[in-house]
Amino acid sequence: TLAGGCPGRQVFLSGEGDADAAIFVFGMIVGAGVAHTFSLASSPTGPGAYGPAAVVIGLVILSLIGLTMRETRTA
Repeated sequence: TLAGGCPGRQVFLSGEGDADAAIFVFGMIVGAGVAHTFSLASSPTGPGAYGPAAVVIGLVILSLIGLTMRETRTA
């Protein structure tokens, strides 16, 4: 799995001194802060103002990265 486990496991691993897990946890905290600052996060009343657009833009960017960085077969 991505990052070697679920986010809860990363919190425990970072507490045990795993630097990679600590960076992962720090990234989750910063990502949540950015999402709330720029109204990208959802709430019980529904998605944020710019959330759906951010998801579509992210999917397009990740698709482009995936298509351009794939390995090509040699005959």
